[in-house]
Amino acid sequence: MTETPHYAIRGGLPGRERLRVLSRVMLESTSSFLNRLDLVDGLNCLDVGCGGGDVTRELARRIAPAGKAVGIDLDATKLSVAQEEARDLGLSNLEYRQVDVRDVAGPPEYDVVYSRFVLTHLSNPEAVLSSFLKQLRPGGILALEDIDFSGSFAWPETGAFRRFYELYSTVVKNRGGDPHIGQRLPVLVKDCGLESIQVSVVQPTGLTGEVKLLNGLTMENIADAVLADGLASTEEIDQIVDELNAFAADERTVTGLPRIVQVWGRLPQS
Repeated sequence: MTETPHYAIRGGLPGRERLRVLSRVMLESTSSFLNRLDLVDGLNCLDVGCGGGDVTRELARRIAPAGKAVGIDLDATKLSVAQEEARDLGLSNLEYRQVDVRDVAGPPEYDVVYSRFVLTHLSNPEAVLSSFLKQLRPGGILALEDIDFSGSFAWPETGAFRRFYELYSTVVKNRGGDPHIGQRLPVLVKDCGLESIQVSVVQPTGLTGEVKLLNGLTMENIADAVLADGLASTEEIDQIVDELNAFAADERTVTGLPRIVQVWGRLPQS
């Protein structure tokens, strides 16, 4: 998705580079999640809010050659990059479309609808989930990953982390989102009438590596929203980013990303 009033994180190429890091950090846990969905050749999958298309490509690999994966997002720049990368990898069973996830529409043609880190940014997730379900065939799977930002931590806690936590939570809430939506995600899915609902929680954490870089990268990428909302100056933002990056470089500190709640269930056959 791109820079719209409902989305606090930068889009375009800067946002894509952050998503590359996030995708690598999430690779193990999202791959494990997809393993539980029993994806097989011939299925049709929809990746809603696909960003740079990293999960769309993984879905396409798992359902090849007869299946098809479609990734939708509002950010034309990210989609253009995703299309180029798919061509370079020789993946022909996927397609990207520019669509606002709040306006998903169409016949029930998918066996799986997947979405990661999208609902947290939306003011009416119930309505959006309803539109997701309209894309599913009877017996199809809805699979979601989203955050509980209240679970994020840094040890030892610093003023920079506390300020980052405050600013991120505020800019998301200011745009109608819920930074802690992971806590209620299972009930949101249950209220959709799905069956065989399962829930798990993961939390990428580390002393070293790219997991520690994400707080600084995210602070950089919410800077426009923070400035637009008058919450901090450019100088303060730069200072927070510098301190978060210094924290990340120290191997005697620990960074825990937000808790990530994974929920999946099946649409009834009739």
